[in-house]
Amino acid sequence: MKGILLLSHGDMAKGMLQSSSIFFGENLPQVQALGYQMTDDSEAFEERIGKAIAELDSGDGVLVLTDLFAGTPAHKTTRYLKPGQVDVICGVNLPLFLELLGLREAGGLDLSTLMQTGKDGIRLWEVAQPQSDDDFF
Repeated sequence: MKGILLLSHGDMAKGMLQSSSIFFGENLPQVQALGYQMTDDSEAFEERIGKAIAELDSGDGVLVLTDLFAGTPAHKTTRYLKPGQVDVICGVNLPLFLELLGLREAGGLDLSTLMQTGKDGIRLWEVAQPQSDDDFF
């Protein structure tokens, strides 16, 4: 099973992991969340990322999900990138993460599908305006 590492600025990654428990239960195997805090040393954070990747990789690799492209959490993953073994998707949202958990349980992961799910999860909610009888004349 592919490991999953959520990375974010602040506690967003931990919040996404907690939110996923509503859908998939608590204590998901091979999933961790790390948040980069303003007081963190960036080199120590990079070491925490490396340790987490090593813990999560059972031989099937690790998919890292970060909040922002080129932010510190994403930047600190570059040392560990190995296409097909350690991949990184930047710009994670809850729909993408939940889709990943579902696909992982079903045994199939397609990065393009995951990214499309993340994009499709961003919508403008438009409420239809009530029509008056005068609109028909």
